[in-house]
Amino acid sequence: MARRVFLHVGAPKTGTTYLQSTFARNRTLLADHGLTYPDTAAGTHFEAAIDLIDHPWGGRLRHARGEWQKLAAAAVRAPGDALISHEVLAAATAENVRRAQESLAGAELHVVLTARDLGRQIPAEWQEKVKHRGRMGFKKFLHSVVQGPRSAATQWFWRVQSVPDVLGRWSAGLTPSQVHLVTVPPTRDDPELLLRRFLSVMGLDPSLALEPGDHDNPSLGIAEVSLLRRLNVALRGRAIPQPVYAEIVRDLLARDTLGHRDEQLRATLPPESRDFVEQVTGEWVEWVEGSGIDVVGDLGELATRWPPTPEEGGEPWVDPDRPRPARIIDAGVDGLAALVELEAARYREQANAGLWRRLNR
Repeated sequence: MARRVFLHVGAPKTGTTYLQSTFARNRTLLADHGLTYPDTAAGTHFEAAIDLIDHPWGGRLRHARGEWQKLAAAAVRAPGDALISHEVLAAATAENVRRAQESLAGAELHVVLTARDLGRQIPAEWQEKVKHRGRMGFKKFLHSVVQGPRSAATQWFWRVQSVPDVLGRWSAGLTPSQVHLVTVPPTRDDPELLLRRFLSVMGLDPSLALEPGDHDNPSLGIAEVSLLRRLNVALRGRAIPQPVYAEIVRDLLARDTLGHRDEQLRATLPPESRDFVEQVTGEWVEWVEGSGIDVVGDLGELATRWPPTPEEGGEPWVDPDRPRPARIIDAGVDGLAALVELEAARYREQANAGLWRRLNR
């Protein structure tokens, strides 16, 4: 039976894809050091997570029923320690948390949350909504975030991003020493720093030589997000099956093509949102300091790094809803080229299959 189970519950857009792909690639090495990262039929813990939180997720829930119990049982059976990780677990209700704790009974439960500053999280969550068929502009999304209730929230953003709310639900019945907050570094100057911090939570040597994962969820620029928004508008009502949308739009276009374009202009918050962001961040820091939970990193990293204003020698703020049309066109051409390459690969695969069948008659 597992001695400890570490439950990494999010938050989304805090390096979770990178961490999970790294854990998956290094399952054997981690097991040699006393940590089991349970494998699943899909290779990730996503199905188990939506099963636990009972989220339909575009029809995928019906195929995920029973996956949480399988994953929890595998974690409890593991020798040494075990790790379960998926960011949508941040959306768990109090009842979901009770179910998770019951299914992991017998092991010492630890909850881990990775957190990043709101100045990056708000634009990141906006583009994630767009990558999942969203059509909402940035101004409207930001307004909904600012106006939405942050405690006991039903809105997805605060339900998964509010540090006090998420940890308040997941820490029920746990001691502060069993709850861990890992801050995400403000820059990528040291891309492995987040991984080292996470390993230290589980008592592993931060210098453990893990092979980096090959999956990432790159951010998009405002022109690239605008292209996807327009595409989602055009696709509305066309009954595109979710697996097709996920393969073509979310993966091929957004992740593999648009996410790797050079010189992208990232979405940033308007200067007038500064007071709101700093107020919320201050509330988070005050809650964490008063809770006594374990903090790995620096709470100062939750503070947003605001770009200099024009009066300070910086550039004027660019409205994410108004990118340069030429940049949108360029992004569209890159996307079309990727689609042509995909069809060419499929054509060659079909041609080779036909040749093989003729040669083996």
